Amino acid sequence: MGVPRKTKITATGAKYSPKRPECQADRSKARVAGKIGLGVAVAAAGFALATLAYAYVATHPPRRRFTRTPAEVDLEFEEVTFASRDGLRLSGWFLPADCPAETQGVIICCHGYPQNRLEMLPYAQFLHNAGFAALVFDFRALGRSEGDLCSFGHEEIADLLGAVDYLVSRPDTEALPKGVLGLSLGAAVAIMAAAQDERVQAVVAEAPFPSLRDALNRRCSVVFGRLGRSVARPILWWAKRWLPLDPSTVSPAAVIHAFAPRPLLLIQGQRDLLVDWRDTVRMAQTAPESTEVWLLPLAGHARCFRLGGEIYVQRVSQFFQQNLNRG
Repeated sequence: MGVPRKTKITATGAKYSPKRPECQADRSKARVAGKIGLGVAVAAAGFALATLAYAYVATHPPRRRFTRTPAEVDLEFEEVTFASRDGLRLSGWFLPADCPAETQGVIICCHGYPQNRLEMLPYAQFLHNAGFAALVFDFRALGRSEGDLCSFGHEEIADLLGAVDYLVSRPDTEALPKGVLGLSLGAAVAIMAAAQDERVQAVVAEAPFPSLRDALNRRCSVVFGRLGRSVARPILWWAKRWLPLDPSTVSPAAVIHAFAPRPLLLIQGQRDLLVDWRDTVRMAQTAPESTEVWLLPLAGHARCFRLGGEIYVQRVSQFFQQNLNRG
């Protein structure tokens, strides 16, 4: 009987050793994968924080302080406060006409986002020169008005309706015909509020967005390019922590028909990056025949007055002169 032969055992893999080249390659790959994973996690966290910060600042905009008053352009004025429909105290200026007995009407001037009443002082000045009184005020959470949350038109409707209530409560403006001139956010609010209140006889709206959802998408597209809509979704998700509303319901385009048959003048610059002038044309097409559209080919967002100059002054003044009825 022979001596048993030793069984030869062959390993399926070489023994791990940090010094072996192939093992060092595996470790290098693992480190790279780990760094990529960490980078993705950090990028995702950074993106989340960035959109959170954007949403917070957008809904809680820093107030732009101002010290100028209408006195600097030789206009008589009165510091006023009045209540929004939901009780917030709003701050503004009332500018009487030169001759109260011959006042043609009173125009409420509504600023854009994130501005304050000072933006509307040049408009109030030319309206004053045309024979109108004017009320210029700060929307909630802006200027000197109460509030710390901007709702991009949802609650600001109550602000404008409160302004109309205030004018009706004043003996010197109660019987005067009332119009509204708004820019950007103020233009959108003007259309939506006036659709609810027949005491507003005429509206001039420059650069109103068709809906809040469209406005957010456009603004994000300007900042982030093709990624704009992808960025807008998380911003909206964060914003709903403070502002529980559907942005598609904040829509001048959806209610513009309700302003009929009162006259509406839509003014839009065709170089506006935040509001597509074609949207303005489409809005007008769903409105009654009493709606006019004035396009300025070279104007940017809410810059039509700067470009149009005296033509702008004449057209807006004549629009109110022709459409505010004291009878």
